[in-house]
Amino acid sequence: MVSRNRTRRITALFVCLGVAGLLAGCMPGTTAADSDNSAGKGPVATDPATMGKVTLNVVDAFSGGVDNAWMASVVKAFEKKYPNITIKRTPMAWGDAMAALPLKLKSANPPDIVPANNGWQSMGTLVRGGLLLNLDNYAHAYGWKKSFPQSILNQHMFSTDGKQMGTGSLFGTPVARASLIEVYYNRSLLKKIGAKVPTTYAEFQADLAKAKSAGITPVALGNSNQGGITEPLFSLMNAFGPQSKITEFTYSQGDVKIADTGFPKAVSTLKQWSDRGYLTTGYAGVDSADAAQSFANGKGLFHFDYSGSLPLKPGQSKDFGSFILPRADGGKPVATGSSAANFSISSKSKHADAAAAFLDFMAGEQAAELAVENGTMPLLHPDVKAPAGDPLLSDDVAITRSISANGTSVPYLDWTTPTLLNTINTTMQSLLAGKSTEKAVVTAADQDVSAFAKTLGK
Repeated sequence: MVSRNRTRRITALFVCLGVAGLLAGCMPGTTAADSDNSAGKGPVATDPATMGKVTLNVVDAFSGGVDNAWMASVVKAFEKKYPNITIKRTPMAWGDAMAALPLKLKSANPPDIVPANNGWQSMGTLVRGGLLLNLDNYAHAYGWKKSFPQSILNQHMFSTDGKQMGTGSLFGTPVARASLIEVYYNRSLLKKIGAKVPTTYAEFQADLAKAKSAGITPVALGNSNQGGITEPLFSLMNAFGPQSKITEFTYSQGDVKIADTGFPKAVSTLKQWSDRGYLTTGYAGVDSADAAQSFANGKGLFHFDYSGSLPLKPGQSKDFGSFILPRADGGKPVATGSSAANFSISSKSKHADAAAAFLDFMAGEQAAELAVENGTMPLLHPDVKAPAGDPLLSDDVAITRSISANGTSVPYLDWTTPTLLNTINTTMQSLLAGKSTEKAVVTAADQDVSAFAKTLGK
């Protein structure tokens, strides 16, 4: 997902209601039995210069700001290198793009490339419907399974029957831009309370208390649109739970329960922060975008959000920094993250070779360099350096380098089912309003996952 749009994640992506309808009855031909998702036979072409004149129709969710600027710069660079290939973009708002993909891909003239999002909410359903091309042959030809970290590869993999996520064949690729949940901090306010960037979980907790005592909002947060809870919640889960268990649970690998992931402790800690007044006053009635703007205006010590999401004005970057919430056990910090967007090829594309070449280019080093030039976090190429004079971007580049080197990223927990995000947001909102219990949140999440597993025959 893309920048601030990530906080607008939606679960009702398709017109049908209910998990069973989402996976089978929503669109004709979306059951696994109707689809042959195996990789095609025969060689594939990888030299765009020999492909003749081609126009690729590309749907993307980079509809504004730095996202659009980066995508435009990548298209320009690709077309300059391969003038025989024209990229015809259709930028859309994130939610609109996700909702439109099934019908676009089932049309007589589908786009060649689409931004199918990870998880069951989008990619899983499209794979089960046979609407996305199996990219295994291209992965072999371009060496993606060697050049992409395994944690990133897993995010784009499904079994060919569409029943297992995180394993099997490749149905999408990342771009050379990262999107991680991180903790932003206000440099002057951190100095004001006499603290440094926390390197332990205990130090972070102490900083929250110091900020509260000094009359500073410890954590700037808004949740009137259910857009601000999951960032701190997932970060806390990563601080408490084993990385392997979070990953295995999200991908439904083994018999891992949500209680094994650190999620219950994260729920109780966020409730504790609320009870202690560590969150923005009246946060339940504050929009998440307004909370981010308030933080950018200097009202708050910390703010949990996606990389590249702060609404900063030119020159403001020097006032802020970023880090990953430290683990409670002192281990290397674990971040929820992925590529800033993912692209797949329509199974009906007539220009699959050219489309794969563009996917490879978007994941390449030049695309990562263009990310940094546009002030965003790169991915896949840890040697790319941040320009001088932008300390926040320098922090972001250092974070992605560390996460890549240590292999300490986990997928988004809500990928586990098409409805888990809504379940978590709804039950957490009730808990924080004092109308429910921590146990009820965990139980609801367990029931959501169990119900979905039954639709897959598990």
